[in-house]
Amino acid sequence: MADNLNRYRLLKIADEHQHLAMAFMSEYKTKKYGKNVLGVPDDTFYGFIYDGKMGELVFKAFLDSEHVDHKCPDILKPHPGYFNREGSDFELTKTNETVDVKTTRNDHKIRLLVRDDQFRARRHDVYVGQRIGGKPSTLECWGYVTGSELANVPPSADFGHGPCRYWLLSDLHPIDEFVLKARGGVRF
Repeated sequence: MADNLNRYRLLKIADEHQHLAMAFMSEYKTKKYGKNVLGVPDDTFYGFIYDGKMGELVFKAFLDSEHVDHKCPDILKPHPGYFNREGSDFELTKTNETVDVKTTRNDHKIRLLVRDDQFRARRHDVYVGQRIGGKPSTLECWGYVTGSELANVPPSADFGHGPCRYWLLSDLHPIDEFVLKARGGVRF
């Protein structure tokens, strides 16, 4: 994996990101929001919620630091009910394109995964792949794939999450390219 050293941006996970992600996850847990459609143990299910929110918060800080105009007014708003298949994590202000951030954990996880039922319900313009792990308090922001590109990938075998569309993290378009396009108002 030596050639992947410069393949991603290493982003800092701030204490505030951890605190906000934990509070968000705790609200889901205490109010019994969401539905564990994967049938995983509850701790794993709530871990997915925590990791996803953490990824979104770190990515927002990254966009802010890179001066990428975006909107995410509901980033800390829990969605009551069993399913939330509407809306995106971010909207790029200059192009009105939607961005969905997918965050995984552990070095052995090598794919951006989008459950097929979620993809069919709401296809986003751009998907960003990230991974928590490696160095403490850091997140690897690997890059992006467009929704159009992902549409050409048939749903895969079950990676433990039901049928998914996937893209290898190492094959994503570089995140620096995403920043340049988004900052410049170039459509994906």
